[in-house]
Amino acid sequence: MEEKSKAFLPSTDPLTLKEIILYNLAGFAFNIYDTILYTWVTYFYISLESKDFQYITTMLFGIILFSGRILDALTDPFIGYMSDRTKSRWGRRKPYIFVSYPILFISFILVWAPPVNDTSIYNALYLGIVLFFYYWSYTGVLIPWFAMLPEMSRNNQERVKIASIGAGMGVFAALIAGGLSPLLYGWVGPFKMALIFGLLGFIGGEIGLFGAKERYQPDIDEETPGFFKTMKMAFNDKQVLSFAIMIMLVQLTYQLMLMIVPFLTTLVLGLDATESWKILGEVIFLMGAVVPLWYFLLSKYPKRNVFRGIIIMMIVGFIGCYFIGDLPFGSPLLQAMLIIPIAAIPMGGMFVSVLGIISDLTDQGELQTGKRKEAIYFGIYGIVRKFGWAFSALILTGGFILFDPDGRPSVMGVKAMWLMCAAVCILGFLAFIPYKL
Repeated sequence: MEEKSKAFLPSTDPLTLKEIILYNLAGFAFNIYDTILYTWVTYFYISLESKDFQYITTMLFGIILFSGRILDALTDPFIGYMSDRTKSRWGRRKPYIFVSYPILFISFILVWAPPVNDTSIYNALYLGIVLFFYYWSYTGVLIPWFAMLPEMSRNNQERVKIASIGAGMGVFAALIAGGLSPLLYGWVGPFKMALIFGLLGFIGGEIGLFGAKERYQPDIDEETPGFFKTMKMAFNDKQVLSFAIMIMLVQLTYQLMLMIVPFLTTLVLGLDATESWKILGEVIFLMGAVVPLWYFLLSKYPKRNVFRGIIIMMIVGFIGCYFIGDLPFGSPLLQAMLIIPIAAIPMGGMFVSVLGIISDLTDQGELQTGKRKEAIYFGIYGIVRKFGWAFSALILTGGFILFDPDGRPSVMGVKAMWLMCAAVCILGFLAFIPYKL
C-alpha cells in the first residue's frame, strides 16, 4: 500500500527580518487604502464644505456603506474556507492575493469619480457597484494574507514580533496617508490623491506577494469538513464567540474616528478640512511610537489582560473627546491634539495584539480537531470586523440625521459620535470578560 503524503508543517527555523518585512508589506498597503477611504469617502460624498451639493443624500449614503459592508462581511469566512481547501503549486494563499490586488487598486480609484456632478441616484448606484468590487477584492487579499501568520511560526514570541513589526509598518503607512492626504485632497483633488496612494499601496502589496513565503502545505489527501459545519464548530467555541463580539464592537470605533476627523476639523475646530493632517498625523505617529511598549507588554503579560487595559484607555479617551472645544484652556485645535491621542494610542496596541489572539485561537482549534484552519479564524475576524464597520456608517450618518432632519453634519452630531464610541467600547469590554484563553 502506498504511503500517504504528509503535510509540510510550519518551519521551526527563525524568520529573517526580510521575511517579516515582506510579509507585512500587504498590511502596509491595507493601511493606506483603509486610511484614505474611511477618512475621506464620507466627507467627499456628503459634505457641503467644499461644494454646494451632496453627491448622495446622507441617509442613502449610510445605507450604501452599511449594506455593502454586510455583503462584504458574509464573503470573509467563505474566502477563508476556500483558501484553507486550496491545493496548488503556488500554495493555498497566493492565488487569491494575486488575482485580487489589481481589482482592489482599480476599484479604489474609481470610488472618487462619481458620474454626475450633483445629487443623483446614479451616483448611489455607481458607488454601490464600485464598492462591491472593492470589498470583494479586499477580502480576497486580506483573509489569505492574515492566514499566513499562524502558519509562519508557532513560537509566541516570534508571532508577537511579526505582529509588532506589522503594526509599525501599518502605522507608518497610515501616517503617510493620514498626514499627506488632507494636503493632496486640497492641492490635486480627491481622484488624483486616490491615484497616488492607490499606486503606492498596489506596488507595496505586489512586492510583498512575491517575497512572502508560505511555510505550510496540507496533506494532499487531507479531507476537510463542509463550510457550514466548519463555521458551526468555530462559533460553538465560547472563546471564539467572546472574542468575535468584542472585536466587532471595539474596532468599529477606529473607523468611526477616521470618519469623524474631517468633520471635527471643519465644524468644531473651525478650520479648513486640509488642516486635519495635524490631528491625523499626530495621532498615527503616536500610535506607531508606542508599538515597542505593546510588544513588551504582550511578551510579558497575557494578551487578554493587555487588551482589556486597551479598551479601558479608549473609553476614557472617547469621553474626553466630547469636551473638545468647550474646555477652559488653549484653542480647540490644541485641545483636540491633547485629548484624541488618549483614545487613539491604545488602538496601536489593539492592532498588535489582535493577530496574536487569533493565532492562539487557531492553535486551540487544531488541538481540538487535529486540523489547522487558519483562514477560517481570520475569516471570522473579517466578518465581525466588517459588521462593525457597517454599523459605524449607520452610526455616523444616523447621528447627523438625528441632529439635522436634512442629514447635514453639525457640531452636536460630531460630539455625539464620541460618546457613542465610548458606549460601544463598554459593551465590547463586557463581551470580552468570558475570554480565558
